[in-house]
Amino acid sequence: MSIYAYTFSIHPRTKIDVGYRLSRAGLAVGYNQQVEYQGPIVSNVAYASDSKTINITYTGVVNIELRNPNGFEVCCQGSKCVDDTLWVPATVSGKTGLTITITVSSSCVGQQLYGLRYLWRETPCPFKQAAVYSSTDGNLPSPPYIKIF
Repeated sequence: MSIYAYTFSIHPRTKIDVGYRLSRAGLAVGYNQQVEYQGPIVSNVAYASDSKTINITYTGVVNIELRNPNGFEVCCQGSKCVDDTLWVPATVSGKTGLTITITVSSSCVGQQLYGLRYLWRETPCPFKQAAVYSSTDGNLPSPPYIKIF
């Protein structure tokens, strides 16, 4: 096999992690066992235009683990937000139960937010260092998402 095939392969290098999640999903869906098989899923995003924060509430897990405050981005440039360069980082500033609080960039305070996104870059974080995971199973991260307001 050529070096090109290794460099640009669509197959994940971490097959054990993928297999683990698939086996958990099989137990839950196929055999109706009560096991966690997916990471935290966003159930609600609350933001007021005059606020400096966004509250994100998760479901599908007992609790969430924060591994780092990064991975979230906001855009307040309206229809221009199709340009990736206009999305600015927004960091986690707090956690209460299944809800995390994101601090909005000062450049967006007072403006109407167009959207919030999480892990939306091609390589959004180092391996196993996403921001949000299930606290009872550290192999189950929250998936990428985008919320348009």
